[in-house]
Amino acid sequence: MFENLSFVGLLQKGGFTVILLGLLSVISIAIMLERAWAFHKFRKSMREFFTILDRTVKESGSTVAAKLADTHISPLATVYLSGYRKKAMGKAEVNGAMELAGRGELARLDRFLGVLGTIGSTAPFIGLFGTVLGIIRAFSDLAIAQGASPAAVADGIAEALVATATGLFVAIPAVMAYNYFVRSASRCALELETRASEFADPIIRGE
Repeated sequence: MFENLSFVGLLQKGGFTVILLGLLSVISIAIMLERAWAFHKFRKSMREFFTILDRTVKESGSTVAAKLADTHISPLATVYLSGYRKKAMGKAEVNGAMELAGRGELARLDRFLGVLGTIGSTAPFIGLFGTVLGIIRAFSDLAIAQGASPAAVADGIAEALVATATGLFVAIPAVMAYNYFVRSASRCALELETRASEFADPIIRGE
């Protein structure tokens, strides 16, 4: 019965749950692309500015470096300036300010990740809901047909199977992307902390 059924026709048989899952898939892909670009920019700007900042601190001192950081858009620039503004208050205050600023910058990396994780965790259940509806429809058609051939309930079975498959199709990439971005955020946090810590002592000494 389904040999010549097109992809669109198959989705139509999946019912409204497949349409909902399709919308969630579009949202999921959009978030993946946006977050991939955001992580790329974060790492690139941090690494590029570290080279510039390190050279400036060694050649011209922390004050000149602070003026330079004030003109750059980089997570490391924000962290450095936060520590520099607390230099008169001691090492503990400098480290605390840099750590707090670092957390603020890293929080931006978590943007939309909650949505991505939610899609990954709920899509299978939406698919399961479509499956249940399909099975109910199939048994209803079977009862109406009163023991007719399996073709009488084929549409309901198709709806059930398509909904299940679509739910998994949406959920698996979303979960994989979510886990990848969470690990990437942890690596970015470690890298930012490591790079920023190299400037704490020069700030305090006023070099």
